[in-house]
Amino acid sequence: MDAADHFMVAAIALLLTLALALFRAWFGPRAIDHIMAAQLVATSGVGVALTLGAARDDASMLDAALVGTVLASVAILAFVRDGRSDGDKPGDTKP
Repeated sequence: MDAADHFMVAAIALLLTLALALFRAWFGPRAIDHIMAAQLVATSGVGVALTLGAARDDASMLDAALVGTVLASVAILAFVRDGRSDGDKPGDTKP
């Protein structure tokens, strides 16, 4: 078993994690569960891109992982910036 096979096994494990995160994002009871699962999906996607890029010696996969990291960071910042919980109405202000 060479190094590329080890990378492929790691990519398959990350894809399984991604599938579980998608399940949690779909069936999560609260908004925070949805956003945390979406963050895990993004992180797993970046991990898959990195492992496949390393297995194939493909620099474009590493670039795609970098773009995915930036987009995931912007998405979580947008959610935190909103600052509302499930029970808050859009016009409510916090003390």
